[in-house]
Formats: sequence, C-alpha cells, structure tokens
Amino acid sequence: MRTFLETLKGLVFGHPVATGSAGQVTLRTRLALPVFGAGLLSAVAYAPDAILDALRRGGQQGATLWVGVGVVAIMLLLGFAYRSNVRARPDERADYGLVRDELGAQYGLVSGAALLVDYFFTVAVSVSAITGIITFVVPQARGWERVVGVGVIGIMTLVSLRGIRDRTRVLLAVWFGFLIVVAVLAVLGVLHADAATSPSGSAQAGSLSVMAAFAGAIASGAVMVTGIEHLASAGPFHAPPRGRRAGRTLLVATGAAAAAFIAIVWLAWRYRISGWASGPVMLQATDAVLGAPLALWGVAIAGVALLYAAAFAVFRRFTSLASLLARDAYLPRQLSMANDRYVFRGGVLIVAGLSSLLIVLSGAELLVLIHMYVIGAFASIVLSQIAMVRHLGAAVTREGSRRKRRALAGRRVLHVVAAAVAFLVWIVVSVFNFASGAWIALVLIVSLVILMRAISKHYAHMRADVALTPDDRSDALPSATHGIVLVAQLHRPAMRAMAFAKAARHARLEAVTVAIEPKDAERLQREWGRRELGMPLIVLESRYRDLGGPVIEYVRSLHRASPRDMVVVYVPEYVVGRWWERLLHNKSSERLREQLLDVPNVVVSAVPWHLESARERALALETDGQTRA
Repeated sequence: MRTFLETLKGLVFGHPVATGSAGQVTLRTRLALPVFGAGLLSAVAYAPDAILDALRRGGQQGATLWVGVGVVAIMLLLGFAYRSNVRARPDERADYGLVRDELGAQYGLVSGAALLVDYFFTVAVSVSAITGIITFVVPQARGWERVVGVGVIGIMTLVSLRGIRDRTRVLLAVWFGFLIVVAVLAVLGVLHADAATSPSGSAQAGSLSVMAAFAGAIASGAVMVTGIEHLASAGPFHAPPRGRRAGRTLLVATGAAAAAFIAIVWLAWRYRISGWASGPVMLQATDAVLGAPLALWGVAIAGVALLYAAAFAVFRRFTSLASLLARDAYLPRQLSMANDRYVFRGGVLIVAGLSSLLIVLSGAELLVLIHMYVIGAFASIVLSQIAMVRHLGAAVTREGSRRKRRALAGRRVLHVVAAAVAFLVWIVVSVFNFASGAWIALVLIVSLVILMRAISKHYAHMRADVALTPDDRSDALPSATHGIVLVAQLHRPAMRAMAFAKAARHARLEAVTVAIEPKDAERLQREWGRRELGMPLIVLESRYRDLGGPVIEYVRSLHRASPRDMVVVYVPEYVVGRWWERLLHNKSSERLREQLLDVPNVVVSAVPWHLESARERALALETDGQTRA
C-alpha cells in the first residue's frame, strides 16, 4: 500500500528535484513582463467595476472617465517611484527588505504583515473575478460561485504543490493576448461609438454624496496599483544589469496596464455602462460594442487566463515572502523549508486555505472583497516610499558630485510626493471603505503583526536559552546512567530491547512493567523468575489503569534520589509495512514517549521490531533497487 501511495504521490506532485538542478532563471524585459506583470494588468478585469459601483452610489457615472484619468495619474506616479525603488534595491525582499533596513525591524514587520494580507486578498479577488466572468458567459453557473471559486483555488494549489514552473512562452501569449484583445475592443468601440452618448450624473456638484462617491471611486480604483510590489521583487530574476532591466520592466508593465485600464473605462463611459447591471464591466462593454457571443467568449477567455496567471504568481510571491519572514524568525521556521519538489508547501497551503475561506465567507462577491483589498498594499507602499526618502537622503549626504546630488535630490522629491499620495489614498480607503470591510484587513494586519512579534520573541528567548556560555556545563558527563526497559510481556521485541540496553552498559539496569491487569503481571513475574535475564523486574501499581503516570512518577523518583543521573528508557515498538497496520499498534507507547520527553534528564530510545509485513516490504524495495541498478 505504501508503494502505491508513493507512486500516486509521484504522479500528483512529481518526482523530487535535486538542489543543484533548481537554478535561478534570469529573464530579459519582454519575457519578464508576463511573468511578473500579470498581477498589475489583471486588475483591468475588475478595477472598472469597483469605480462604477462607487460612482453609482452618488449618481455620478458621468465622471467615470475623469476618475479613471486620476487613477492612471496615481499609477504612473507610483510606477516611476517604484522604478527608482528597484534600481536602488534589485533584490527579492523588495518592500519588506527596504523598509526593514531603512526604517527598522518593527516597520519592516508591519510592511511584511501588510503584504501577506494583501497577497491572500489578491488571490481571493482574482478568483472572484474569474467566477464573475464564468457566471456571466455561463448563466447556469450562477448560485455556484463559491464552489467554482474554491475549485479554481484547488487547481492552483495542486499545480503549486507540484512545483510546475512558469511556461514563459505561454504567459507571453496570455499577457500580450489580453492587451491585443483590449486594444481591438477599444478600436472597435471608437468606430461604433457614433450613436452612443456618455451618461451624466444627477447629483449636485459639491454635495456630500458626490464627494463620497468620488472619494470611494478613487479608493476603489486604487486596486490598479496593487500588483506593483510583485514587480518590485523581480530584480534578481532579470539579466544584468538587474536594477536597470527590472526598472524598465516595471515601467513598461505599469504603462501597459494604465493604457488597458483607461481603454475599458472609456468604453464604460462612452457606452453608458452605469453599474446597475450585473456582470464584469469589461464584458458588458464587449457586449455593448460588438454584441456577438463569440467575441464575448474571446474576451472572457483572455480575462480568465490573465487572472489565473496573476493569482498563480501570487502563490509564489506569498510563499517566497513567508519564507523570508520565517528566516528572520517572524514566522515558524518550517515555512522557510522547501520540500523535495523545491516548493514551500506550508506557504502554499496557508494562502490557499485563507483565500478559500475569504471566497466562502464573501460568497465570491468581487465588490465586497475589493473594499478589503487595498489596505495592505498601500500600507506597504507608503512605508516603502518613506524608506526610499531616507535612503536617498543618506545617499545625498555621501555623494561628492554636485550633479549626482541634484539627481538624487530630484528622486527624493519624487518619493516624497509618492509617499504623500499613497498615504492620502490609504486614508481615503480606510475611512470610506471602513464599514464595508476595510476594518477586516486592518484587524488582520494588526493581528498578524502581534503574532509575528510573539513568534520573534519566542525564537529570541530560545536562542538565548540554547546559546553556549563561557561557564557552560552542558557537555558534562552524568554521574551515572540508569537504564529502564519497559516490558508488557516477554516476547521477541522485549528481548531485543533488553539486549540493546545491556549493550549500553548502564551503571544500573532494570525492567519495568505496569500492573494494569494483576493476573497478567503475576504471569509475567512467574515467567521472569523461570528465566535468567540478568536484570530485575520492577512492577508498578496502577490504581486507575494508567500506563504513563506510574512510569513517569517512578522516573521522577529516581531523579529525586540521584539528581545527576541520566535515565534512559527503552520502549519496544513495532515497525509495520501496511498503512492500516499503523492504526493497530504503538499508540500507547507513542503517548508514553511524548510524556517522558517532558521529564528533564531523560532519554527515550525507541527499539524497533520489524513485523513480517515490514520485512517483506524492505525485501521488495531492496530487490527493486537492485533491478534498477
């Protein structure tokens, strides 16, 4: 059965990948664009929906285009700012590393927590957008949004656990294919727009509802910037000169996403898409421009492919950032360990589980999730821009050339403006979307920061506890060793355990049994007396039929009598060859071993006895290995 399970594991997750064969791939700009820019471009599929929803509440759909222009201005400002980021720091730690190094560990922790929250919201939003597209073109799927969303995440999880790397050519076709589809749609929209008129708002200018609508629209449109940090972490994956190439990739990706976004926003404005109808704005615009089912399916497929690529890329970035935080002792160390497929399995399962939970709780409602989405991304953006202001300030003071000082000062002004704009957007999002779900993201970030600080404190205490000191006596030999062999009955596994214990030549050696059933204990004593086994048998009473309690109390009594002695407890255990046999053996001994590990100066030694099924399996594996050799 185990062989079958291992074969099945190989088919599902793939065969192990050797460390030496998992080298890092470097890409030129045209290939790096689809690999790292999918997240930024994919927001085109849902950002217009968020803007129209916010404007609809104030009756200001006629301002859709101007809000879109404002969002593009924010995108370009942050695009140029992040180009400066990545040219200064082309490493995979990106915002987290920059903030930690320039502003301190505590601010770096906030940045890391904000990004982790942003990533699993990114997966949830992207998958919700996929379900929205699917239910628009396949109306029969309505009511099954949760199932579809969780199913899509399940596929991503399996692919991620298998460790399948990006097929750059496929991503190239997906990324540029989406741009071409949007460009064709925009051109046809211009040609067919003669009879269309733009909508106009009905609310009075300057009224509170209008101001709230505009503020909410800007806040919602800010989702267009959320993929920029992924691009900023792509420096190590570019061919030299890394900083310059990564900066160019980031700027081109930002420009392409801004162009596609304003094209969809223009179509929504020109074709009077008001936000009252259900369905993605991009598909509503396609239907208004062309009205052909085939064209609708083409745009839908392009959108789903890009959104899938964007969400799948976030799986990688989440696991990468989680592993960096784990190495810095802010998350459990297990998250920094790659498995035999060179996959950070723990991170994959965490992002899959949390994003699935969000899908289920929100009902895969895109607009509900978007209200929670921007908080984490913009918190990290604000901190990274402040960190760059400090970084460039220090660089200006060190620079001797006047011309270079002026250039650095100009870049510093850029980051000051970017920090101010990003902070303003973050405030607007927090205030206007607070009741709609932004508070959930804020609570998650604060909770994650508290959790990571607690983990860091634990690891710090642990390091202090296990560190060597000048007067350390951890290597001092015990005054004596006391061997104890746990015996339930006299059989071959017990005899093997006693043989191992005798070979260790303890100062004192004895067998111990617990009298759960008095008749069994008497029978064991009689048989023990008939055999000359070379050690005494100690029988412990158990009033409540407990195995572990009497043994632990006996071991503690030995320590009280000789505190400097070390006690070695030998526990016979069965090794089985079939998975279901594990359910039938060793449960009591496993619990006892766990209890004994809590007692100081005690070593627990499991003495294995291979049952026939285990011996047959070992022989089969040996024969199979010889055949392959």
